[in-house]
Amino acid sequence: MPDAVVLAGGGPEPGLAPGLPNKAFLEIAGRPLVLRVVEALRACPAVGRVVVAGPPASLRPLFDASVQIVPERDAMMDNLMAAVASLPGAVQVLVVASDLPLLSAEAIGSFLDRCEGGADVYYPIVPQSSIESRYPGARKTYVRVADGTFAGGSVLLLSASVLDRVRPLVEQIVAARKRPWVLAHLFGWSVVMKFASGRLSIAEMEARALQVAGIRGRAVIVEDPALALDVDAERPENLRAIRRALGADPAGDSLGVGTEGDAG
Repeated sequence: MPDAVVLAGGGPEPGLAPGLPNKAFLEIAGRPLVLRVVEALRACPAVGRVVVAGPPASLRPLFDASVQIVPERDAMMDNLMAAVASLPGAVQVLVVASDLPLLSAEAIGSFLDRCEGGADVYYPIVPQSSIESRYPGARKTYVRVADGTFAGGSVLLLSASVLDRVRPLVEQIVAARKRPWVLAHLFGWSVVMKFASGRLSIAEMEARALQVAGIRGRAVIVEDPALALDVDAERPENLRAIRRALGADPAGDSLGVGTEGDAG
């Protein structure tokens, strides 16, 4: 049974209401995003311990003692490493972003049920058709591969033993996200060109990850958009769709305090 780490760190974003440490504390229908995520995890029988990395003074009033709080560090990977270190004996860790307000115990369980085959890292991908049929007008960044067109989820299941190996690769990819020549150096030009043309398959991507980092990665196709539809300041249409799904006033589409429709 995996333990869970919720990443609720980071600083304020443009448009965020004064007094909110970061968007994890944005309320929709009267409930902070991070609270919704933790409640979904705790309701899932396939998840063990839950740790939240973020500002303790803001997090502690939201949770009882069964939820462990780890003070945030300066970088995302530092937060993850500290959170996993607080889980003695952890074998697998489910890493979850704090801005997935539609996340449910069922969506989490469905993803975990599909994580088979002995991989080190499992990553959910959601078909574009699933997102657009459930939430018309929502926008995501889609990737076209030989197997279809998908959006990546904001959840990750990984073996605690590979954290040290994952960290350098993740940091290099994040640093190179706007420098394709660096990505080409990491993965090889042939892989990058096949990816750019949509001819790269999921299996080829998994195989290349093994070659580059010695990590057995597995992309898991899931149909539930709740794993991918996050709150994004640059995409207010997503926040409108989320508010509508949760019974809140969709007009409250900024990262500020909610409207009257958010009170209950």
